[in-house]
Amino acid sequence: MSWLNVKHAMALSPWIRIPLIWPEPGLEDVEEAQSPEAWARYWAEGLWADAAPERPEPGEVDLLTNILLMYAVRAPAAYPDFEVFLHVPHPREIPLPAYVDLVEIEEGEDREATLRELTHADASYTVEPPIVEDFDSPYLGTGLRVLRYYQDEDSNEVYVGLRYAWRYEKGPEAADVLVILADPDAGRILRALDDVDEFARIIRISPDEEADAWLSS
Repeated sequence: MSWLNVKHAMALSPWIRIPLIWPEPGLEDVEEAQSPEAWARYWAEGLWADAAPERPEPGEVDLLTNILLMYAVRAPAAYPDFEVFLHVPHPREIPLPAYVDLVEIEEGEDREATLRELTHADASYTVEPPIVEDFDSPYLGTGLRVLRYYQDEDSNEVYVGLRYAWRYEKGPEAADVLVILADPDAGRILRALDDVDEFARIIRISPDEEADAWLSS
């Protein structure tokens, strides 16, 4: 059997991962992995330290701590059980969440049709036709990347949705890999596109025997 490996994505500098369980299993002795509050404070201080020589104004570390805490508590609920990463290129930027997971394949599902469905490539609810492109990954092969503009039913805001999907097949194993992002700020998504592409390309599927190495290095 295999598992979704996002370990390498954790090393990408604009990205931070939100643990789904507190304390995070295997990190019981790591202070920032004990609670959302500790995690948010750790990353707020670290992001501002990385922004040197730029220094935060009074209260900005606390502000970022509270913003990250909000995402740590709320973001995982949007897509339960998905891995959640935040794109934070600067400590004054609003984080952009990215969700990653495996999707079980039903018997007889057509690859192309399923990937188009997962990415909403043929969505009829969009403001304009989605932009559908092939997207190559060194680990997952060729999949789809779909950018679409749509109106949120609750707020009536126009959102930008960005999705990636691949079909992973190796021997008897098969699953689809899905990445989801959405934001009401089109510029935020477009500015992050190169970083998101890099993030998407580093995701891989690894054999179960490598799972023990998840926290070992």
